[in-house]
Amino acid sequence: MTLISLLLVLLVERVTTKSQYWQAGFYADKYIQLIEPKGWFNSSSKSWVLALVIFLPVIIVYLGVQKFSGGLLELVISTAILMVCVGCPSIRATYKCFLQAANRGDLQACSMYENEISGDDKETISFGLNLVWQNYRHYTAVILWFAACGAAGAILYVLVREMDSKLSADNDQVSNQVKRLLNIIDWIPVRITALGFLLVGHFSRAFPTWLGYLPDPAVEAKTLLLDVSKRAEEIEPDENDCTEEPCTLVRLAKRNVMFLLVIIALLTLSGWID
Repeated sequence: MTLISLLLVLLVERVTTKSQYWQAGFYADKYIQLIEPKGWFNSSSKSWVLALVIFLPVIIVYLGVQKFSGGLLELVISTAILMVCVGCPSIRATYKCFLQAANRGDLQACSMYENEISGDDKETISFGLNLVWQNYRHYTAVILWFAACGAAGAILYVLVREMDSKLSADNDQVSNQVKRLLNIIDWIPVRITALGFLLVGHFSRAFPTWLGYLPDPAVEAKTLLLDVSKRAEEIEPDENDCTEEPCTLVRLAKRNVMFLLVIIALLTLSGWID
């Protein structure tokens, strides 16, 4: 069922534009707006309060899915939840506009769309690398958590990710706790994703970088992933083509997603994944 849900969701997500009701950010905003007035995110909040806020929806989803375990309803519910969790339509639409502007030769519009996606990272991270990171956060990490823990796993990752982005400026103590939790739940998925880059890219160039980061628990997921992706794909600099770097790295990320789907399919056939 896991593989069927993944294939259905990725197919539908590719050919349609999702409304706000099929986007995780919409529900995360509503949930945070419901919790914040209660004062649970202030400086005196205990760690167990944050854990309760995060894990309560995860437990509810897990129990709800388990109630229909093994039936068609489980497939429908899990697929619907995955559809909400996977993807980021706003980034996809902006990237499409970037490519259209590049084809027209409108460099000013390209820069505007690049700023919209990259934000504060534009000065430190290239546009292509930022797209690789966004692909990981909105696709690969969600897919891996869904494959490992079902719909509840996807909810866990997406909720922590959204809280990390939305609470970063509100309260230092809470945001630091969320960042630590995000770093923990990113630890295995980002290493699997980076390993995929080795296997679908330049293995010999990227392997030393991946291996050097492998035992380091302190390295940030973003640093690891982007350093490995830079080594895994050789990019020919072209000052006359602003799409060369982002398109090359996006193709690398897409190949990696396909590779992971193949691995999930093999694990499903062998009985390791339901």
